[in-house]
Amino acid sequence: MSSSIRSITFTGIILAGIAGLAPGSALAAEASSARIVDLTYDVYLGGLHIFTFDVNMTLRPDRYHVTAEGETQGTLGWLYSLNMKLAADGRDENGRIEPRLYATETEWSGNQRSVRLGFREDGGYNLQSNPMPEPDPDVQGGLPETLPEGTVDPLSLAVAASRTLEETGRCDQTVPVFDGQRRYDLIVKQVDETILPPNDYSIYQGAALRCSFSMKRISGFRTSWKSSRQWDAGSATPPTIWVAEIRQDLPPVPVRYEGAIALGSMVVHLSDAKLRVEPANAALEEQVPRN
Repeated sequence: MSSSIRSITFTGIILAGIAGLAPGSALAAEASSARIVDLTYDVYLGGLHIFTFDVNMTLRPDRYHVTAEGETQGTLGWLYSLNMKLAADGRDENGRIEPRLYATETEWSGNQRSVRLGFREDGGYNLQSNPMPEPDPDVQGGLPETLPEGTVDPLSLAVAASRTLEETGRCDQTVPVFDGQRRYDLIVKQVDETILPPNDYSIYQGAALRCSFSMKRISGFRTSWKSSRQWDAGSATPPTIWVAEIRQDLPPVPVRYEGAIALGSMVVHLSDAKLRVEPANAALEEQVPRN
């Protein structure tokens, strides 16, 4: 079950990471206000509701703040309790995304772990983990000494990926990512444009852009993590995401996800979306988890 839980967590990160929001977009066009977008996603496995997570994005003219929080639901929640909190903070300088801080808190069946990752301008980083991970021969490669230019954390990927979507109208891109343990390149390719029919799980129906994922693993991955092979480049069944503009005052957001894990087919639906506006001079609360 542990590999399935990790797949669920990673899916939540990716869905947050492709959210298609950027301070330079129409959503944040007014310099006199900060826009806050709240998104809720429900995860289903074999038709059973197993997980719910909420994504919050605060966008200002030169800064972004992203959080994601979720927990297991239903029968899975009775058997395996997973709670997670993720947060990222960074700057958007002239279209260049510069992550500053990424932090996570997870509790899985009573076992707690926190990570705090700070990015430096010279390509280095500061990393705190509690508890410290023990040496594991199943993990391939150690921590990188430095990070390539343009590297982002899984949540700052939301802003970085949106730049390409905003500028080109397509989701084709390759983004270097580091989460404090795993270094990988996320490769996104546009598949086609399609129409999503109405269903009882999602708030959206209509035109959507369909994109597929793949991953180039660099370091920090378990060699025995077979259930995640669908993410690898060249997979016959890569995960797929649908992005759509669900209302005029919101930019394109993920509305559906499909992918396979060890236990079967997993589908994620957008179940709620809201927009809030605050004065630009309002204090931006630091919601990044602390160790």
